[in-house]
Amino acid sequence: MQKLSQNDNYIIEMKNITKTFPGTKALDNVCLKLRNGEVHALVGENGAGKSTLMNILTGQYSMDEGQIFMEGKPLRLSSPEEALKMNIVLVPQELNLIPEASVAENIFLGNEILRSGMIDAKATRAKAKEILKILDINIDVTQPVKKLSAAYQQIVSIARALAYTPKVLILDEPTSVLTNVEADKLFKAMKLLKEQGTAMVFITHHLDEVMEHADRITIMKDGRLVEEVPVSEITKDEMITKMAGKKVQKLQRVKREVSDEVFYEAKHLNRTGEFEDVSFAVHKGEILGVAGLVGAGRTEIFKCVFGITQSEPGAHTYIEGKEAAINSPISAIAHGMGYVSEERRHDGITQGMSVMENMVLPSYGQMLNHGLIDYTKAVSVTDKYIKEMSIKTASRETLIKNLSGGNQQKVIVARWLAKGVRMLILDEPTRGIDVNAKSEIHSLIRQLADQGVAVVVISSEMDEVLALADRIMVVHRGKVSGFINDVDLTTQEDVLKVAFQ
Repeated sequence: MQKLSQNDNYIIEMKNITKTFPGTKALDNVCLKLRNGEVHALVGENGAGKSTLMNILTGQYSMDEGQIFMEGKPLRLSSPEEALKMNIVLVPQELNLIPEASVAENIFLGNEILRSGMIDAKATRAKAKEILKILDINIDVTQPVKKLSAAYQQIVSIARALAYTPKVLILDEPTSVLTNVEADKLFKAMKLLKEQGTAMVFITHHLDEVMEHADRITIMKDGRLVEEVPVSEITKDEMITKMAGKKVQKLQRVKREVSDEVFYEAKHLNRTGEFEDVSFAVHKGEILGVAGLVGAGRTEIFKCVFGITQSEPGAHTYIEGKEAAINSPISAIAHGMGYVSEERRHDGITQGMSVMENMVLPSYGQMLNHGLIDYTKAVSVTDKYIKEMSIKTASRETLIKNLSGGNQQKVIVARWLAKGVRMLILDEPTRGIDVNAKSEIHSLIRQLADQGVAVVVISSEMDEVLALADRIMVVHRGKVSGFINDVDLTTQEDVLKVAFQ
């Protein structure tokens, strides 16, 4: 092992970090150096080891080998609480808020403002408003976070991190559910923190954001360090090639012919406070893109479509022209529908189950042989999609909670491919997914549509919507603002015009 050289310019030095989990070497001799007042991007494909490295820095995991120094002094943390005391703060990719608690209470959870030994509610609310102001966000801090969209919950999670006045701020996919407007607000806040001397690690698959906002980049692949380079000395294409170990095909729009046959139609869906008088149809073999700003009600509409929530009286839904009452996910699945939630940790995966169990969960009924699960068939299906979707897992028996977030998402998508659905709703399908895997999922979506499956893609990435969609439904403040039928010549500005018309 090399001797660690000390440099006062670095607030954090991680040297020769190695970490092994059962069946896989997650980190192999990885180094990372972080300066005060810089945005340091950490990039790589899903399963490259980025989150594992940061979990070691924040005391979530222990390292097997290596050294960490903070401001020149040896650092070895045994818990996240110890990291917080050192002002090393992580904004995780997956939300970890308390749904029933208020926005203000969540922002100061574990970091309460006390007065005479009691929580000072008034001061907590006032300080919460101050922190949200840094992010240019104005929301009611007394409302429970469960009433917020995933995007605003993400903002609350970022605000919680800022409440610790971090010296080192780690942002793991912070813009994955944010629209460009909200993301720009975050980057303005990051610029302010940078000017104040805060060191930031920025983990993201949005490489345009890296090129625009990062100072240096560390590239990882398969648990190893590939390269550390100033952002000024590398192009986006070079970065992608180094991440993937090969050239990756760029996102391209494909002109498709769509059937006139309608698979699903909704008329006058309503849920007070969420959406109003929503009517639309999805054709067989169509990719319907759903666009809108954060809080527009996109997710809420399609939770209702899938039967997770119920519309108020007066609504009608039809499957292939026949009225159908879809009042639960079970009835939705029975009608040939599938749903990929934007919240894979809470609504997608079953953490205590294996990759195989998660993948074939909705397909058990198709795999019964004399009342028992046909194990051979389950293995065959699982292995097929592990290979086709390049899912990085030690084995099909690996617990899904041990996979990276991106690979968990691949398993969830594969779940519905294996089921053989006739309509698939995908809410933020490539959130936290690397560029290579994103291309693979886009290809699979198109293949599904080519097979006649009606596909709905809800995405905050406008480039994704414009590249995939045959037609775009624009949602604004709980209402359908309009539809864009000719997507070929459509720009992001055109979509926003429809939203605000």
